[in-house]
Amino acid sequence: MIFNSVLSWYIQDILAVLTFDALLVPDIFLLCILYNKFSDFSRDQGYEILLLWVLFLGGILWDLRWIEIPGIYAFVYTGTFLCATWIWSLFPESGHTAIIVYIILWISQLPGFFTGLFLWNVEAEHYLRSMLICQAYSIPLAAVFSLLYARKLKLKNA
Repeated sequence: MIFNSVLSWYIQDILAVLTFDALLVPDIFLLCILYNKFSDFSRDQGYEILLLWVLFLGGILWDLRWIEIPGIYAFVYTGTFLCATWIWSLFPESGHTAIIVYIILWISQLPGFFTGLFLWNVEAEHYLRSMLICQAYSIPLAAVFSLLYARKLKLKNA
């Protein structure tokens, strides 16, 4: 779990380096952490707290790497994680489907995207293009993670 999270953070960072000032990259790190939370069927509170700390530290590293104001992305990541897990807990066990995972994962991309637009000062003429490209990347990523969840759910129920 920790290795996958660190790897997803590095992939997100490499994409941000390759596309700096051209577009905003989706929060692959956040998607990976949320997938790990949703696919943990043991309901271990210690595991959820560990994920929260990993998100916080990943957000701090992202802040120090890109915007030099520690705490902004850490707050966005942990706040999004807490909101997503709260929404997840509103559904009964039978409602934990791949479609719900997809919707929550896709919506979880929006706070980081709008924070990035605000902090990186994307010009108005590039705003729509940046939003469409970021969503074009985040929709398939959310779909991949929801399909992985569906596979893990199927294996659990088999």
